[in-house]
Amino acid sequence: MKIRKALFSFVYSVGQITTGLLLHPYQTMQSLVRQKFFIWMTLLPSLFLSFLTIFWKFAIVPVVQSVFSCAVTNFFACDWISFISNIVTFFCIYWQVLLFYLLIRFTLAYRK
Repeated sequence: MKIRKALFSFVYSVGQITTGLLLHPYQTMQSLVRQKFFIWMTLLPSLFLSFLTIFWKFAIVPVVQSVFSCAVTNFFACDWISFISNIVTFFCIYWQVLLFYLLIRFTLAYRK
């Protein structure tokens, strides 16, 4: 029972920190650098992008291409696949750079 509560607590904490990093990265990174237990979550955008890329290439793109037969027809959804992929990739890279900047900034600020 204690392991279950600890797991739920951990999942809840990761969810709260993820939401905080997305909505309020400045305040959340400040708390992460002070407490240092969840500092590994600064790599969250990279992990998300890796998972999403694998899922995108092996699940979403083949389904869209087979359902809409992109090679035969000129359906507009086939053209949007790469556009959406580029937007998500840009967002994750931009978010990761921001989190690394805040990590360095707060680490240097709280060094004393």
